[in-house]
Amino acid sequence: MATTMQVSPRTAVIPIHAAWGAAAGLVGGIGMGIWMSVSKPMMDTAMITMVAGLLGSTNAFVGWLIHLAIATFAGITFGALLGQFAQRLAPAVVLGLAYGAVWWFIGALWIMPANLGMPVFEWNDVTASSLGAHLVFGLLAGLTFAVIAQAERNRSTGPAGG
Repeated sequence: MATTMQVSPRTAVIPIHAAWGAAAGLVGGIGMGIWMSVSKPMMDTAMITMVAGLLGSTNAFVGWLIHLAIATFAGITFGALLGQFAQRLAPAVVLGLAYGAVWWFIGALWIMPANLGMPVFEWNDVTASSLGAHLVFGLLAGLTFAVIAQAERNRSTGPAGG
């Protein structure tokens, strides 16, 4: 006996929004990664090498791999949770900046320092620079998500609007 399951349109688009979010997370992650590669708030130590420390490495390439994996996950989560609200540019930018700030609070103030044996929830040069990096991530991720959503909307309606 076959069972039919009804899925609401809001639920049905979550995987699509998650995929758009993955792309947006990568774009935001690249921008943030560039910031972290050039920012050295701690005596000639680039922030990206601090990320590598999560796996016991000091290699910038390892830091980039870890960072982009986290950024992709964060983008997927952004798309799945907030995608329905981030279809237009202004809301996407606001949501992206807020989302970047949340990740800064959770990741840079708590998880990363706890894993590296540093004080958690401490304001210093590293966390200040990290806030800027996370805001870059959120801004770029939000913008990218909205651009993808707009492109998909235009593609589905066609050039004649219909």
